[in-house]
Amino acid sequence: MRKLQLMLLSFFLLINMNVQGQMLDEILNVKYKAGFAILNNGDTLRGAFEFNDCKQNYRMLVYVDPLTLTKSAYEPQEVKYFVLDSLTFQPKELKEGLVFVRLLLYDSLKVYLHKRFYTSNVSSGVENQIMYEKPNGKYLLVSFDNFFPFKTQVGNFFSDDPELLKKIENNTYTKKDVFKIALDYNKWLRRDTKK
Repeated sequence: MRKLQLMLLSFFLLINMNVQGQMLDEILNVKYKAGFAILNNGDTLRGAFEFNDCKQNYRMLVYVDPLTLTKSAYEPQEVKYFVLDSLTFQPKELKEGLVFVRLLLYDSLKVYLHKRFYTSNVSSGVENQIMYEKPNGKYLLVSFDNFFPFKTQVGNFFSDDPELLKKIENNTYTKKDVFKIALDYNKWLRRDTKK
């Protein structure tokens, strides 16, 4: 009889802890997204991931095991890539360290969305940046949330393609033409490698 009482008490405590944990997640605004991750060691994780689109999510991937509901955290150097709600993220080494960036275009020239989180004396926030990455690994971060010398920096980055450089300098391509620039450069790379 005593064993049965202890088992029932344990069962109710476990249910209560689970309900309190769910309430805490709601209070903290924790969001879960379905997806999968491929780890560098070859393992595949499938299920739910915590993803609130905050700074911590771009520095650590939190996986929720569907059977045990336990959470496991993975740093960018442990993850090859992950997909949440059809959005692909990869780790990249930037000036601020290894972070996850969202893949927007996968070709010879890759295009990513990088979220730079900042804090200053007067405010804190997030700055969206487009990251162009050439096949040799050289990259350029282009900011859209503040004044940025777009023509100069992007023109210098793509100076190896004279036609594209001319379009950037003549304002044919501006900040709004992120993908057109990438598509033109990828076409040029394909033509250039055929020579």
